[in-house]
Amino acid sequence: MIKHTLSFHIDNSQEDWICVHTPIPDYQMAYHINKAMPVHLKRRGEDFSAKDNGERYPIFSYQNKKKGVHWHLISNKMKSADSSTEDNLLFSSAETHYLFKQLTGVDYLLSVGNEESQAVQKKLAQIPDVQSCYSLPTAFKHLKQQLSF
Repeated sequence: MIKHTLSFHIDNSQEDWICVHTPIPDYQMAYHINKAMPVHLKRRGEDFSAKDNGERYPIFSYQNKKKGVHWHLISNKMKSADSSTEDNLLFSSAETHYLFKQLTGVDYLLSVGNEESQAVQKKLAQIPDVQSCYSLPTAFKHLKQQLSF
């Protein structure tokens, strides 16, 4: 019997990834983006998991199939409770994990179309507590291939 397989590859080449530096929690960041721009980012049912160690990164998505618009907001940072055996209830510590260790200062990655990237960056810069935002540097463009939605 012949086995047929269907392969599907998402082309990220038409998207620009914007790096965002902010202490805002993920749900508030999605809210501010929805308020500032004509999108409706919603948290996905499942978080993005790229590693086998159980790290899960929140992801918010928006699609408008009629206009061919696809946006994704993904957290680059995840904090987990320290699993030390000490009974130190007064001072708890959290360990920070990064989706991309090369981008340790980046809190979020936002994918948008290339043609709208500059306008989105200007609007993001106006959100309170957003310290900076910029296109993913060329040296890190290979990281886009690790993200498939």
